[in-house]
Amino acid sequence: MIDMQYIYELEAELDVMKLSENYIEIKSLLQQSPQEQWSYEMILVYARALNYLQDYSDQTDPFEQAYVLLQTVADKGTSDADWHLIMASVSFNLQLYAEAVQHAEQANTIIAGCADDMLELYSQYND
Repeated sequence: MIDMQYIYELEAELDVMKLSENYIEIKSLLQQSPQEQWSYEMILVYARALNYLQDYSDQTDPFEQAYVLLQTVADKGTSDADWHLIMASVSFNLQLYAEAVQHAEQANTIIAGCADDMLELYSQYND
C-alpha cells in the first residue's frame, strides 16, 4: 500500500530542490524510495535529473534510463508540456532528432513558445 502522506512530503521536499536545481540531491532522495511509489511528478523530476547529471557511474546510459522511465507515464504526458520538454531533451541526447523535434513541437502546441529555443537548435540536426 502506498503511503500518500509520505508521497506528499517527498513531493514538497522535491519542489524545494527543483527551485535550486539540485539534481544530485533529487536523484539521491528519489533513489531512497521505491520507484513503484513515485508519482508522475517524481518521475518527471528524476528523468530531468538523469538528463542533466549524465552520470554513468552505474554503467547505464542516463539518457536511455530517463527515456524508458518517461515512457512509463507517456499516457499522462501526452497533454503535459513539461513531459514533452523533458522527452525532447532526452531524445535529442539519444540522437533521436526527429523525435526530439516532434516533442518540442507538441510542447509548443500545449504552451505557445515554450520550446522555441529547442526547436531552433534541434532543427539543425533534423535534416
